[in-house]
Amino acid sequence: MEPYVQTVSNSSLSEGPHWNADKQELYYVDITGQFVNRYVPATGERTRARIDQGEVSMVMPVQGQENRYVIGVGKTLQLMEWDGRSTTPTSLTTMFTVEPDNPGISFNDGKCDTKGRLWAGTFSAQPIASLYRVTNTIQQVVSNVGTSNGIAWNKANTLMYYIDTPTRKVDVFDFNDEEGTISNRRTVFDFNTSGESGSPDGMNIDSDDNLWVACWGGSQIIHVDPTVGRKIGSVSLPTSNITSIAFGGPNLDVMYVTSASDGLSDAQKLEQPAAGSLFQITNTGVRGQGGGNNFGF
Repeated sequence: MEPYVQTVSNSSLSEGPHWNADKQELYYVDITGQFVNRYVPATGERTRARIDQGEVSMVMPVQGQENRYVIGVGKTLQLMEWDGRSTTPTSLTTMFTVEPDNPGISFNDGKCDTKGRLWAGTFSAQPIASLYRVTNTIQQVVSNVGTSNGIAWNKANTLMYYIDTPTRKVDVFDFNDEEGTISNRRTVFDFNTSGESGSPDGMNIDSDDNLWVACWGGSQIIHVDPTVGRKIGSVSLPTSNITSIAFGGPNLDVMYVTSASDGLSDAQKLEQPAAGSLFQITNTGVRGQGGGNNFGF
């Protein structure tokens, strides 16, 4: 069977989908719209909270703390309390601020590992952004980044895959799960040499340890075997700017894919009415490794 693509909802710049396996619901953000979104597939319920303080870039629950989430807002990581239904958060508390003297830096994508550490990256018009490891402290682990984006770990937790979008490459580090350290960076898939359209944005990994990469400007997600650096499949989508991917559903066999209308001309927006949508994709024949990991510090 061919993959089936269904449009769930529409935003300006949807990003950072995170599947909460315990609650069977999806969280994602609308960066420029300044919303944290919640979607419950079983009921179709959709709610969102407006973040007045600035553009919001990521969202993940705090382990063991009901209605608490870590979100990125501009240069800050904030602890948000939200009941999941109100149109505004109950509270926002600043956890960390990065590079306060650099106006061109802002948080972008982030993901937690199985130990609950948050790996959160920033972006900049120049390659001066960073990837940070966040626990009860924050530490820069990669520098000279343009736009920090997709992160994924293999099942053995020995490898961490990473995307800095302007390089148009998917890289991998050796990953020490106990110490939370990375080393030996190298490229596993190169859009420049493969002739792939678009640029790599967000990313996830399936139960076979193969990558699924969202292609900004490419109208697709691609399926990559990182052990041989080869594309093994793709799913086309009805808009250009595809931003990220999460596996969800009771069996982790549904893909939730975010997209953006930002970056399109008025004419392109008319031609692509689904731009900015959250897509739900089934019949791919693969499953995710698990729901999104929660922040644990």
